[in-house]
Amino acid sequence: MVAPTASKLSSAWDTARHSQSGWPLFLTSIKIDGLRGWTGQAVEFRYPVVAVAGTNGAGKSTVLKAAAAAYQAPAGSPTVTYYADDFFPSTPWEQVSGVILAYTVRQGDETSSYTVRKPTSRWRGAPERKRRAVYFLDISRIQPANTLIGYGRTAQEVISQGTEKPLTDSQVTQLNRTLGRTYDSARIDENQGKQVGILTQGGVPYSNFHQGAGEDSVLDLIALLNEAPNQSLVIIDEVEASLHPQAQRGLMTEILRLAFDKKLQVILSTHSQFILEQLPDVARIFVSVDRDSERQVLHGVTADFALNLMDDERHEELDIYCEDDEAVYLIERILALGAPEALKRARITSVGPASTVIALSTVASKAKLPRASLCIVDGEQPSGATYLRLPGEERPERVVFQSLDDSHWQAVAERLGQPVGELLDAKDAALQIENHHAWAGEIARRIGGTMRPSKVWEAIADVWTRDVFGQEAAKEWSEPVLAALPN
Repeated sequence: MVAPTASKLSSAWDTARHSQSGWPLFLTSIKIDGLRGWTGQAVEFRYPVVAVAGTNGAGKSTVLKAAAAAYQAPAGSPTVTYYADDFFPSTPWEQVSGVILAYTVRQGDETSSYTVRKPTSRWRGAPERKRRAVYFLDISRIQPANTLIGYGRTAQEVISQGTEKPLTDSQVTQLNRTLGRTYDSARIDENQGKQVGILTQGGVPYSNFHQGAGEDSVLDLIALLNEAPNQSLVIIDEVEASLHPQAQRGLMTEILRLAFDKKLQVILSTHSQFILEQLPDVARIFVSVDRDSERQVLHGVTADFALNLMDDERHEELDIYCEDDEAVYLIERILALGAPEALKRARITSVGPASTVIALSTVASKAKLPRASLCIVDGEQPSGATYLRLPGEERPERVVFQSLDDSHWQAVAERLGQPVGELLDAKDAALQIENHHAWAGEIARRIGGTMRPSKVWEAIADVWTRDVFGQEAAKEWSEPVLAALPN
């Protein structure tokens, strides 16, 4: 389930987008070529807060570092200007050359493109970058203060010469919500770039010399996000580091809230299912690296799909990828009727929009995914050589709902334990809604009680598969699935 603050952010994004009341400063995309195995792939940012996922070495940090080098600091701003050479220097072990970082940015109504490049020995293009406040937080932020050399001296210097920056009551509340604890107060003591976070709980203060790494990192992050100017770009590597699941969810709730309040653009990297599940599909990016080290950037993936490719602890022999949960259940029912042995050996995962499924099918057809894979799109998509289609020429909800007669709806009513007359009335009302995804939910709402939309869809799909589609058609449709199973 997405974070409770996601709907408010999505609504503002859909209505204001790049207007002056929305996100007039926005990094739209980066194309990376000639750097750490990237060969011109583009990463698009389609939402104010996005998470980049992928296995270790896939290139998540490269994306974040390239994003940090997209802008130069505003004139007179205390924020840092990051340069590509800060992140991608030549060393005694590797020479960086032939690199092009191509950026597309929006500033109000204007969209512009520019490059930062290193054809041979020098980076070029940095002065042409647009200006914007950028904050980059790498994994070093979670290093506890007491692991630093000379940390005792650091504490004394901060105490004797530093300035105190207390968090407001609102910011302390954000900290409490994130970590699920109750702090009386919090502040940052700072001196010449060195800072120490102080928390007070039950009247007892303790610094980040004695805090857990999670407390320390969240305190610093909450303080930074509140201090950052409106419309800043904030980049956080491994946002979940040192945080337990509840705190991960709490942190994402606060990040989405602050992105709405301050119109921030936030780019994260993560391996965590709890982070991915807090975001809408449009906010997820997966960087896939196949067996030949070729990269593909997949936008709008589901959390389940991303976790599937990052986890090898699996016993199924075939991965089946489709668009959404409705398609997952329909495929399960067809296989259960036509090829039950295939259903036992396969895992079906929703991926996201048809474009993502089709893009993934190209990789799967070349046997470059970790396991044997098959992609299935809804029936309204054109035929393709690398993927299957669900039965019918429409989206599955339309195919299924419009194929049932009154006797079939009688069977659905029996499965749901509802009077058939009330179910038919609810069905007729639901079909008046243009959005087919809302049909099962509308029926569930009109039936009342605690009926779940998923239960309504499952009952309807069961009856359609058995009584309309039938076993022979199910067997025929399942043949490519059986063929895709490893021998």
